Amino acid sequence: MKRDESVLQTYTVDTVQTGEERSAVFALRMQVFVEEQKVPVEEELDAYDSTATHFLIRKHPAPENTDSGIVGTARLVDKGEGVGKIGRVALHLEHRGVGAGAKLMRYIEQYARSQGYTELILEAQTYAIGFYEKLGYVAEGDVFMDCDIPHRLMRYQITTN
Repeated sequence: MKRDESVLQTYTVDTVQTGEERSAVFALRMQVFVEEQKVPVEEELDAYDSTATHFLIRKHPAPENTDSGIVGTARLVDKGEGVGKIGRVALHLEHRGVGAGAKLMRYIEQYARSQGYTELILEAQTYAIGFYEKLGYVAEGDVFMDCDIPHRLMRYQITTN
């Protein structure tokens, strides 16, 4: 699928507001990370899930294989001193490569700016580094393994507008 601005208009991003949405994004994470990428189930949900801000992206109209149209998710963890850590970024396979991931990330950046964050960090799977670089994230340090998947730390400086 190619990126198409008219297609992107069929996606909306928001924070998770309800228990049903929370369950749906956790189920999506299980599908992407545990089933697709073979991350151990005990590694996927963690203590940060109770304090993080969770985000979702919906497709309208809702695809049949989704919970309420939710096709993507991510979370933001407050690391203190103006730093937020984005993690657990996951999209249904058929919604990758159309701009939905970038739309989700831009929403998180706007949210973080509104909350007073000055920097965002994330641990990108190495195959996704190019995606994040296009959004302005900068890779640093060596590649490291997390759940047998190579990752690299990336940073994004939030500018005030």
